[in-house]
Parts: sequence; structure tokens; C-alpha cells
Amino acid sequence: MRLRWGIIPGLLFLLLAASCQGGTAMVSPTVPGSPAEPGSPTVPGSPTYPPEWVRQPVFAGRFYTADAQELETEIDSYMAGKEPTTGRTLALIVPHAGYMYSGPVSGYAYADVRGQSYDAVILIGQNHYLQDFSGVAVYPGGAWRTPLGLVPVDQELAQAILQANPAFESDPARHSQDHCLEVQLPFLQRALPGTPIVPILIGYPDPQNAQALIEALAQVLPGRNVLLIASSDLSHYPTYDQAVRVDRSTLAAIETMDPLQLRQTVREEMSAGVPNLLTTCCGEEAIVVVMEVARRLGADQATVLHYANSGDIPGGDRSKVVGYGAVKIWAIK
Repeated sequence: MRLRWGIIPGLLFLLLAASCQGGTAMVSPTVPGSPAEPGSPTVPGSPTYPPEWVRQPVFAGRFYTADAQELETEIDSYMAGKEPTTGRTLALIVPHAGYMYSGPVSGYAYADVRGQSYDAVILIGQNHYLQDFSGVAVYPGGAWRTPLGLVPVDQELAQAILQANPAFESDPARHSQDHCLEVQLPFLQRALPGTPIVPILIGYPDPQNAQALIEALAQVLPGRNVLLIASSDLSHYPTYDQAVRVDRSTLAAIETMDPLQLRQTVREEMSAGVPNLLTTCCGEEAIVVVMEVARRLGADQATVLHYANSGDIPGGDRSKVVGYGAVKIWAIK
């Protein structure tokens, strides 16, 4: 049976390897303005936000260190020695586990766009916790905080996406309990400093949700210089060897740039009777959206930059692992 709600509550004890645990609620926003949030660094000419418009770092100190200097050093070490590959990157697929597990893999993806210029980054993930959330939620404005400071939300772009489909939700509380987008931000702050974001969370993992988001983004994004990011881990809880086989199959399907091939591969692997296999990729819909939208924007290649799983860390348990892949989606011309 395919995973329907990300990681179910009974499996939350696998916090770091599985990368799933909730956070606290957030107050709905009002119109942004002054005064600045208490405790915020003041930079001349920078926007200010009232507290209710700033999504706080729920998972700092849990999935990654809350110490800013240590965090910078750790992320830089993950990207060190890796040079951008050929071609302009239109999209990335990156994992979202605790940094000790997936950080070295994420480093390959973010090193590939380090120092490049994008007008905005669209972050797409799948709901892991909220069982009453069945739609698509676009964070409407304000900023997200990490130990490295504030990351502004591109409000104009977020509102354009919301207007493209009136069924999309703008309640920021939908984002308050999920880690899958938050853990991307410190990497973005080191690789693409100052670049605004549009966080998007898909609720119930239904292909109709994915298609609705594909059509909205395909309507809004042409002519904009954006980077798409799908946040997803790969196989959950098979043995090390089985994970490597299943994950290679999933990544090969992604490299075809064909969402239907990915869906077929997921169905086949989930029906193959692999012991303890809960899902092949916990962000399947996010990956499908990014693959298809990038293709419509001109991408014609997907390249796996790196693969590993939680059994690869020193002392890692190889009886139940989670897989992680870094994928670049790009255009040859």
C-alpha cells in the first residue's frame, strides 16, 4: 500500500533518519508593515515584518543546529569542493532529513546553484502531519526565520500563484508543523543569499493536487527567473541493500523526465513486496510538479548528482534505512 500521509504518527520515533516530527502552531497574518519584529537585525533599506508574519524555525536544534556559526560551517562543509555542473539549473530535488543524515547529499544540490542568480526560489513539499489538510497551501507573504536570519517571501509571486487557482489556501498555519521546507532554508541562505522564496505545501498526496499546482505554476512562471525545489526523501525503512535497489529505480525514473514513468515505478516498487518499505519517495507529488513545470519551462535533462542513505553514516543502522538523492533538472540549450 502506498503511503498516503507522509510519515504516520506511529513512526515518529525515527526522527532523524525518517525526518518527520511536528512543531507548534502559528498565528494567521495581517498586512505586513512596521514596526520591525523584536530582536530582528536591522539592515538599512530592508523590509520589516510584524511578528505574526514571520514563520519561526521550529526544527532548529532538532534537525540542524540552532547555533548560527556552527550552522554556517556545517553547510559550507557539505558544499565544499563541489563545483556547478554543466547547464543552467531550473530545478532541484533535495532531501529533508536531519542534516547528519541528508546534509552531505543536499550539499551536492545546493553547490550546483551556489552563487547563481534567481529572482525567487519556489519550494514545494508534501504535508507530513496534518490529516485535515487536503489541498495546496501557498505561504502568502512575510518571511521565514532561521538561525541565519530572515528569508523574505516573494509576496507578489505568491499572490499571483494564489490568484491562478482560487482553491489554493493562503493560511500560513498550514506550514507551521512541517519540516520539509524549513530545512532547505539554511542551505539557500548560504548558496543563494538574499533570494526570496515562495513556500508551497501539498496536503493530501493526490495527483489532482499536483496537476492543479502544475497548471497554476505553468500559468504564472513563464518569463520569470525562478528555481524550483522539490523536497523529498526516498525509500523509507527497507534494509540497506533493498533501499539502494529501490532508490536507484526511483532515481532512474526521475531521470527520464517523465512523471508517468515515475508514478509507474512507484506503483511497481510498492507492489513488489519489499519488507518494511513504507514509501519509495515521501514527496512524490512535489517531485512530479517540479519535473513537469521545469519541463514546460524548457528543461530537458535530469541528472542525479549524488545518492546515499542513512546507513552510510558511521555507525548507521543498515536494517532500516531512509534514502536521499540530489537531482538537478536542467536545459542543455
